[in-house]
Amino acid sequence: MLIVVNDPTHVERELLAGRLSCPRCDGELRPWGHARTRVLRAATNNEELRPRRARCLKCHMTSVLLADICLCRRVDEAAVIGRALLEKTAGVGHRTIAIRLGRPKETVRGWLRRFSSRLELLQEHFRRWAFALDPRLETIPPQGSGFADLAEVIGLATRSASLLLGPRPVWSWASAMTGGALLSNTSSPFPTPR
Repeated sequence: MLIVVNDPTHVERELLAGRLSCPRCDGELRPWGHARTRVLRAATNNEELRPRRARCLKCHMTSVLLADICLCRRVDEAAVIGRALLEKTAGVGHRTIAIRLGRPKETVRGWLRRFSSRLELLQEHFRRWAFALDPRLETIPPQGSGFADLAEVIGLATRSASLLLGPRPVWSWASAMTGGALLSNTSSPFPTPR
């Protein structure tokens, strides 16, 4: 799985030009069909996506090129899940968040529990990104709760990325910075700043 910008035309150009690297060996990725069609629940409607698949010329492994608006193994758009985190930061409970987002309360509760179980890991990961992208950043003051600390450090890292690398929505950057594994239940390592 490789997280790419949410622009199929741009991704196709990059793929054909050999400018996308294999996440396993850094070899050159080339076109290799498409993954299955999936439905992505966005904030206001459902979208059908058919992610591109690529094959590495070096190790011959294939990768799905998933748009940065998605998270691995999640049917909801990254921005919807991010909004739930921000609502929780503001002190809103999972039932109210579920109503506001139009999602089942069990789904929202699951997202928030996953965030809660990974707070320190996620905070440290986004802290590394923030400091790598903004050398003027000296410290990140605590915000009063684990969720607020996480929201702050995600905001700092994604803002720095947009200023340095070009504008992109916050949760698209968050997806890219975690390789789509923001809420993953595996121990796969996140991509590190280069």
